[in-house]
Amino acid sequence: MRIIKHTLAGLLLAALACSLAGCATSSRPPEEWLNMSIAGLAGTDQYAFSGQTTIYSAEGWAYAPRTFQGRIEEHTNLHAKGDDGKDLAWSPIELLNKVKSADKKVSFNKAATTADTVALLVQLNEEDANKLWKEQLQQEMNVLAAKAPLEDGAYKKAWTKEYNQSREQMEQMLKSLQVQSQYEVLIDRSSLVPLKLAEHTSFKYSLSGQKKQEKRDTSVTFGSFQ
Repeated sequence: MRIIKHTLAGLLLAALACSLAGCATSSRPPEEWLNMSIAGLAGTDQYAFSGQTTIYSAEGWAYAPRTFQGRIEEHTNLHAKGDDGKDLAWSPIELLNKVKSADKKVSFNKAATTADTVALLVQLNEEDANKLWKEQLQQEMNVLAAKAPLEDGAYKKAWTKEYNQSREQMEQMLKSLQVQSQYEVLIDRSSLVPLKLAEHTSFKYSLSGQKKQEKRDTSVTFGSFQ
């Protein structure tokens, strides 16, 4: 009888843990959790974020992670810098809103869900992932173009030549670009705000007749909510 009682108690405890963690998420669809967390973050007056991006080249090299940190004030005012000290125009809420609008599949990551958090996996439709990244890459080139040297001379001539070559290469890449993007979102159950965001993206493209493949991993942690 002791073995039976012990087993039954264990089963009850396991059932309780399940109801507090992953199994309790069934009361809401996963996409609803995602939308609520994005709305919760957008409705937060102030919060901070930090993270890093690692890029894996077509040759298999992993570049040193580039770190960044920033904060949002009064819901939308962005103050962010990279590890080089330069201002960033990118914000995680902007990325989350793009993910929200995209065609995607959202599911629970039960292995990472706890009594206090809900973990989601978000897989973007390939067509929407392509569109999102083409817009992002073109936007980055436009930002770079705005930083062109003002004074005529040898430096501006060399800078313009390098920029035009880079832009031409990018246009070639975009014609054959295939993107796969997956996101992991960890949400606080009580406050309904995201605590962590991870992006895993792979790029396939052709350049000068050669097929290339690159990867990019970005992780973001949120905190200091007010």
